[in-house]
Amino acid sequence: MPASPHPAAPRHRLLVWVFGQMDKRGSFEDYVLSLARRAHECDLGLDVVAGPGCEPTLRADLEATGATMTCLPIAERDSVACFAREMLRRRPTLVHCHFGSPSTVLAPIARLLGARGFVFTDHGSRTVVEPVREARFSLRRVRRQVQAAFIDRWLPVSAFVGTMLEREVAAPAARVRTLFNGIDLARARRADSEGQAAIRARLGLAPDARVALFVGNLCAEKGVPDLLAVQDEVLAADPRNVMVWAGDGVLRDEVQRTAGPRVHVLGRRNDVPELQCAADLLVAPSRWYEAFSLVLAEAAACGRPAIAARIGGIPEVVQDGQTGLLFEPGDRAALAANLIDLLHDGALRTSLGAAARCRADALFSLDHMVSATIDEYRNLLQGPASTPTATSLVRSAHA
Repeated sequence: MPASPHPAAPRHRLLVWVFGQMDKRGSFEDYVLSLARRAHECDLGLDVVAGPGCEPTLRADLEATGATMTCLPIAERDSVACFAREMLRRRPTLVHCHFGSPSTVLAPIARLLGARGFVFTDHGSRTVVEPVREARFSLRRVRRQVQAAFIDRWLPVSAFVGTMLEREVAAPAARVRTLFNGIDLARARRADSEGQAAIRARLGLAPDARVALFVGNLCAEKGVPDLLAVQDEVLAADPRNVMVWAGDGVLRDEVQRTAGPRVHVLGRRNDVPELQCAADLLVAPSRWYEAFSLVLAEAAACGRPAIAARIGGIPEVVQDGQTGLLFEPGDRAALAANLIDLLHDGALRTSLGAAARCRADALFSLDHMVSATIDEYRNLLQGPASTPTATSLVRSAHA
């Protein structure tokens, strides 16, 4: 019997609500696109809603899968009323929110308006982690915990984030599953296959340069002032040492002022795997509590060791002395010493980089992340709808 010229429409819709923008091609965008391509495995179609602006080729690729892509002004994307309107218009079976604590506010609304399940992936880094000082029964604390009871699956991107969820909203352990961010390992391999020398020639870097790479937001939270403070010392240690900055942010002008023959300021880039392969190591001197750090996982996939601050979820990505070197955030002397030593020691870079690549293959695969997410969708679609009871709400409030 000949195949139908038009595949049957999926029985269910998944609303992916992103508290962020999708105006670039990065690991998160790869994840959403891979979900769209594989959603048919559990009879789902995707509707993606995010902030203003979508990278044109990403939109085209999403729509080629049958998904829809809607970009909203930030005020609308963050509006409860707008979320309710989109729920009524689309009638999704499942909702999956990414980034942002507002997801706890949306969960009861989604369930009230007919969603069978609500999933929340918390990618959120934190500027500070403070002890919970609120009174046990403060109105805000009780409200957040009651709202959180309507979330069926929590998928924190690190155990660090999972611990924060338990502290902040008493997320029940049975509904929490740590799911490391996944990266496109094939993309890293393609970049690597071009060869370091060819990529360096394209970027204007000498073949024998020893290149330290920073990728990220050029801001104080990412440790940019710390790296700027030690940059001259690192460059003075060896005439072959080079610093490459990729990214944009409020400190862009300050970084730009240091540009010269051995300091390259590239701005925001979409070719991060190629930059990783051109470099000898990645440096991530963050001052805030990173949820995971995709750029560190990308470096690992390219076989590059990292020098990074021991904060937040970073130690789950970089194993000190095995796949990179960790230092205490803000310790500029340690940052400088690690950079100078690792740029000088090619054998150590090679061994750390090889171990980093093996770990990335085992733990940070995009395919694994997508498969695990689809498994969660399938469980929610097959299982009975779980509406929180009055008893469970009271228990949440008392946690």
